[in-house]
Amino acid sequence: MKRRRRAGYLAAASALAVTSAALGAAPPPIVRVYVAGSPEAVSGSRDAIQDLCSRANVAVVVRDAAGADEALLATAHAPGLAEAYVDLRPGTPPRVVVVDGETRQDLERRTLPEGASLEISIETMAHVVCAAVESSLAARAAAPAPAPPKAKEEPPKVAPEKAPERAQRWQARASLYASGTNFGAGFRGGVGAGMGVNHGHARFHFGAFLSLTGYPAAGVEGADSLADFGLLGARLLPMLEWQASREVTGFVGVGGGADWMQMRGERPPPGGTSSPTQTVLEPMVSSMLGMRLRLGRGLSALLALDAEVALVSHHYVIQTPEGAQTFFDPSRVRPMGLAGLSLSLGGEGETRTSQNEARR
Repeated sequence: MKRRRRAGYLAAASALAVTSAALGAAPPPIVRVYVAGSPEAVSGSRDAIQDLCSRANVAVVVRDAAGADEALLATAHAPGLAEAYVDLRPGTPPRVVVVDGETRQDLERRTLPEGASLEISIETMAHVVCAAVESSLAARAAAPAPAPPKAKEEPPKVAPEKAPERAQRWQARASLYASGTNFGAGFRGGVGAGMGVNHGHARFHFGAFLSLTGYPAAGVEGADSLADFGLLGARLLPMLEWQASREVTGFVGVGGGADWMQMRGERPPPGGTSSPTQTVLEPMVSSMLGMRLRLGRGLSALLALDAEVALVSHHYVIQTPEGAQTFFDPSRVRPMGLAGLSLSLGGEGETRTSQNEARR
């Protein structure tokens, strides 16, 4: 009888201890995530983050940032383990910023690849946020004591991130290429250089291309005579670019410029005399269709087709004993092809990505 009574007391005490432990257990730490984007981006981010972070035993609260930027993290919030800002707005590069809930120091800062679908961006963002949360939990568990108040005195580092973002909206590219065209006297090869700029990170964005192409002097024969014909052309083309993928960018442009043409007589016709060197400036209208194929870090292959039209027609004639004869009649419509390399003079987010990888 006494043994049964003692066993009952022990069972009641054990049940009371378990209940007390359950009631006195600390609530899971809170992680707040602010998502800037469409309603689909916010709801998709909520499902993905809560699913991936469930193994970390944290309470995840996902809220709509209502179009706010990263400065939202600098405002005062209730205590928590960490806070994250996710930018999934159309027309901006997707990125994630995770800060410590107490020290406000960066736990993770990453720009995601452009051109990916919304689902892939959400899945990648969820992995980044949950990995930062698990790292923070592991660091706190290994620390012998809470972080000293000194860390709270450091101001939140928000402003330095905005300057690179504004700088990357304008990007510049330098190009070197070989070209080929027919001016009406056979195929001619030339070389050229160009400078291009484009604005924005959207799939469709505007740009411009300034080029200078030269064709070395070569012989032109006609009416038993010979002359050297050379050309130097300059073009400025406003462009519309299409980011088809991370590796391929298409573009189309329409603009104009001028050709500086030079004709120098080498061998006069029988009974004739050499004429002095003639220089002509021709106004041109030009259109271009092409693409850039990404080869590596900032380097791309450049391929394009160009159709050019001379606004003024020029004819070269020579005097022979029989009278004036047409010597060379440059074509007014001149198709051209070019191929070369294009080097990015802007960061395109590569600098920020490499810094985050080095920090991890």
